[in-house]
Amino acid sequence: MKKYTDKYSLIRFLHAVPRVMPVDIYLNGSLFFNRVFFTHFSPYLYVPEGVYEVTVFITMTKENPIIRQNIEVKNGELATLTMTGNYDDIKLLLIPEDKESAVGNNSKIRFVHLSPNVPELNVLLDNVMMFSNVDFREITEYVQIPTQFYQLDIELSQNNRLLRSNRIAINPNRIYTLYVMGNFASFQVFQSLDGATFINPVVRYK
Repeated sequence: MKKYTDKYSLIRFLHAVPRVMPVDIYLNGSLFFNRVFFTHFSPYLYVPEGVYEVTVFITMTKENPIIRQNIEVKNGELATLTMTGNYDDIKLLLIPEDKESAVGNNSKIRFVHLSPNVPELNVLLDNVMMFSNVDFREITEYVQIPTQFYQLDIELSQNNRLLRSNRIAINPNRIYTLYVMGNFASFQVFQSLDGATFINPVVRYK
């Protein structure tokens, strides 16, 4: 980790806008990632410190960007740059990631609500409330939990109606983010390992 923190950050991209085709992402006019599908994560890239104009196009097009927005990247960050919302309300959200491992044989977990037409949500593990009243585009704090299998329940905050129930595995010394994506009728929960858990070979941003 320390090798990149002096001059670079590690950034990946997540496409979280329902019913939008694969996209190409440009930073200051240079291709950052291409052909990223809905709910897919790109690999991490090294990105130098600075302010960048991010332009997102439908793949294989270079006219009529679906969003153009500036973001600031600082040295030593791990983050997921996320395209959020519906087609008529797209915003980029830079989601910072924790770089500190959990203590002992535990792991860390948090929740990010990216379903644009889903109300506030509660998140329970084995019937224990972990995160409550999480609104769209809200990013919770990390919590440290023992490593084991859990029953994950997602419910509406307003009436505790159960919407999704999954079985998830929490392995030792990992940092997880649970992303909710999609529209109300078909939203899904995606369990993602954050970059501090493992750093894949990456390509320098040019």
